[in-house]
Amino acid sequence: MMNIKTSQPYEIEKLFSVKLCNEVVDVISKPGLPDWDQLLPSTQLLADYPKLSPTDRVLLFGCHNGALGVCIARHLPSGWLSIIDHNLIALEMTRKTLAANNISSANLLTDIDLPQDGTHSYDAVYIQIPKGRKLTRRWLLQAFQGLIPGGYLYISGSNKAGIQSSIKDGMELFGNGRTLAYRKGNRISQFVKQPEASSLPNWALAPGIKPGTWFEFSITLSDHCYQIRSLPGVFSFDHLDAGTQMLLSASKVIPGSKVLDVGCGYGLIGLFASIQGAGWVDLVDYDLLAISSCKETLSINRIMNTTVLAGDLLGSVGSNKYDLILSNPPFHAGQAVDFQIAEAMIRQSYQALNSDGQITIVANRFIPYDRLINEIFGNVSCLIESGRFHVLSGKKTR
Repeated sequence: MMNIKTSQPYEIEKLFSVKLCNEVVDVISKPGLPDWDQLLPSTQLLADYPKLSPTDRVLLFGCHNGALGVCIARHLPSGWLSIIDHNLIALEMTRKTLAANNISSANLLTDIDLPQDGTHSYDAVYIQIPKGRKLTRRWLLQAFQGLIPGGYLYISGSNKAGIQSSIKDGMELFGNGRTLAYRKGNRISQFVKQPEASSLPNWALAPGIKPGTWFEFSITLSDHCYQIRSLPGVFSFDHLDAGTQMLLSASKVIPGSKVLDVGCGYGLIGLFASIQGAGWVDLVDYDLLAISSCKETLSINRIMNTTVLAGDLLGSVGSNKYDLILSNPPFHAGQAVDFQIAEAMIRQSYQALNSDGQITIVANRFIPYDRLINEIFGNVSCLIESGRFHVLSGKKTR
């Protein structure tokens, strides 16, 4: 049976304590972050097994709610820690968790920001594997390039998340590896960067995985060809998903209108709205790889009447008002269906719309977004449907 979360109000942050590295860590977290209120087994494994020296330079990929970052930083009184994630919510909760534990020495960034010129090198790299093998491969390659000879990589994750495939990729890249421990369907493995140079596996040269490159493709809609640049980790990063295609087929953009694309991904919905005559389009996403991809996509299509915003749902649009809000919203947080995200997005959209403004979203038919829209807007209509999806709309009446 599918797990559906509905308990914690979406915008409310929670302070709780966990025990990690035999020490208490105060954690600040919120809904929208997968497993936001838990200590992940992969986090526990990464905290328990690697041994650090006080002067080590450490890089952590995948910060979750920041508990592991606190644990590592406490063991580096004379070293330094860089933390990377593509999830804006994870980075923000990690920043607050570090502050709550009086940690001021960690540097937070995205992997787009990671220097590629060799000026930053690390004694150890930790990876909590993300969703998607190709993004994990990108992180593995960046870890390999950033480690000093003799430096250690530790990766951890669950079998469901693909840790065994990631270990295989790590062995291809490093030429060695060993599993240190198993726990609750999770495992941790160690790799050592050898002093001698080795040839990279073919996957390490793939566009989007190799740092500094993009995965590029084109999409044709209504006889218009859109050029796309994207990265692993972005939703449907290498193709047009069927839900977005249905949403665009049913969406009508009034010339000169102001449009918001929530959860913009690589930017196709906002790009479509601009081409269809919108006067201005704002695009927002919490995924920072999506933000970078979206900016690239808009640039190569020479779209100027847009603003791309990094934000948690509509939190970054401020007092802006819109005539039309379009979205293919996420309904998962980890493995669970999360109505908190949908409810918050629809409620925030109502507040951000002008009078007579409209929200139009696409959803899997098993998710009752029609009920949520009707509760908040007082009306809902189905514009188009298939066996898998339906496109729903609500109008903000005067």
